[in-house]
Amino acid sequence: MTVTSTPADSTATESTATESTATPQSIEGEPAMTTTTTVAALNTGRETTPDEPSATENAQGAGIEQRETEHVDPAGTGNARADTAEGNGRAHRLVWLDPQELAVHPRNIRDDLGDLSGLADSIAAQGVLEALTVIPHITADGTPGHQLVAGHRRAAAAILAEVTPVPCVLRPDLALDGNAADGDRTAQASHVGAMLAENLHRRGLSAVEEARGVQAMLDLGVPLTRVAKSTSLDRKRVAKAAGVAQLDGDTAAAVAGAGLTLDQAAAVAVYADDPDTTAALIAAAGEGPGRFAHALTRAKQAKQEAEHAAALLAELTAAGRTALDEDTGRAATRLADLEHDGQPLTADGHAGCPGAAVYVNTSGWQGPQAVEVCTDPAGNGHRDRWTATALPGNAGSEPAGDAEREAAAAERRTTIENNKAMAAANETRREWVKGLLQRKTAPKAALRFAVETMAADPRALSRWLSGQPNRAHDSAAADLGIDAPGQWWATRDKPSLTLTSGEQVPDARLPVALLAHIAGAIESGLHRQSWRNPGASDARWLRFLESCGYTLADIERQIIDADQPTADPAPNAT
Repeated sequence: MTVTSTPADSTATESTATESTATPQSIEGEPAMTTTTTVAALNTGRETTPDEPSATENAQGAGIEQRETEHVDPAGTGNARADTAEGNGRAHRLVWLDPQELAVHPRNIRDDLGDLSGLADSIAAQGVLEALTVIPHITADGTPGHQLVAGHRRAAAAILAEVTPVPCVLRPDLALDGNAADGDRTAQASHVGAMLAENLHRRGLSAVEEARGVQAMLDLGVPLTRVAKSTSLDRKRVAKAAGVAQLDGDTAAAVAGAGLTLDQAAAVAVYADDPDTTAALIAAAGEGPGRFAHALTRAKQAKQEAEHAAALLAELTAAGRTALDEDTGRAATRLADLEHDGQPLTADGHAGCPGAAVYVNTSGWQGPQAVEVCTDPAGNGHRDRWTATALPGNAGSEPAGDAEREAAAAERRTTIENNKAMAAANETRREWVKGLLQRKTAPKAALRFAVETMAADPRALSRWLSGQPNRAHDSAAADLGIDAPGQWWATRDKPSLTLTSGEQVPDARLPVALLAHIAGAIESGLHRQSWRNPGASDARWLRFLESCGYTLADIERQIIDADQPTADPAPNAT
């Protein structure tokens, strides 16, 4: 290994060997790295390498020793051209360069270098302990130099600390080939891959920056599988990053500013066409992962409901029906409440009525449903089905007062909003409880809570263990991932399910098995309208879950707040 040494006081007869070992560094979340470099200063008369004139000139001009060390690429990450005959002169070399003369890479994946003060202080005290990665570079005016591939923060901090020169690993094997037919897209992709591989394990690379880097490699023609391999990311993460890269500029900036994880950013990207939802998700992420989980479930349910309602409305419109918006439809009279000539009205029988219309109700138990109505029941000779009396003239169209109408609309909106919030909370909570029940051991307070619930609310557990057919039981069991007790006719020829489902459950898991059935008993009684008349057992359950680490939704907090014990009256002083 040959190295040129040009200190001011060197002589032609000097021949020395030095070995320096860099101390592990861990600054601002960057992983420690130990580098051992052996430098042999020999009297070889070797001229400066032609692709590094600026580095040598700068070092000599500053009276600083110019050092180079050839390195072998042990990971084989270099371009395939390094393995060819012409690659013999393209080995990695450690060179010392002025950071101010390093060109910034045009595909740098970092949007913001962040606060460099701490890193600059460390570099001022100890120097740059982890080498930058650079490639040969020709500027627009033809001046040869070097361009950064990895280490933009270290270079900027070194400039701030006025430290020069800094150690750089020169990678000729990654240099662009201007004569390549594809503009050397392969080399550019390898640059981005190197940036990702280095920075993904450091603190400070945002989800948006990671996504932009992944998308850049995909745009440059690198297959998804190779992106995953070269960056040490799994395929799912690469796919998520590609989705995040599609966010518009404002949303991407908000995601980066809020510090969302890649998983959170990928979830936001699903709703990129809905600014209100993306804003709500980003805000929820800032309140913690639990709040984000609730907001995400709410967004998912709203999206599914909107898609279902839109499909149903399109189907009705295509069939030639008069489709009303939901508020107008609610103001009309439902066909189910009308009769004509003593017979209940049906959709087919009412089809020829001038007042025949339909709207999509989005607040029902079963999701969006088509509701048949008549816009003028009195004018078309219909009667109230339940009283069999004629409706007064214009009864179906008599306008209510503005204040009354607005109050009714506000109450309806609140009801619909709370129903949806409760439905989302139920799904999020059950998913969390499902994970709780998969633990090897129960939370410390679980056994006490289960025993107290059996005494305080035996009817709920009795209904759960009764084996009677119940859709709510089946739904809760499926959501919680547990076995609901079987119906008697299904278990006549085999043993009924027990608390352990016949498994050889270790003693440590018995409290978990008991808690699972307590959870099933309580959850099967919770539904989208439980916020209206919550029970004490519901509030106790939510308090217990909160003590175990669950984040309550606002509608669940409302249930707890409604269960405040009434203060005992003051004793009679006489």
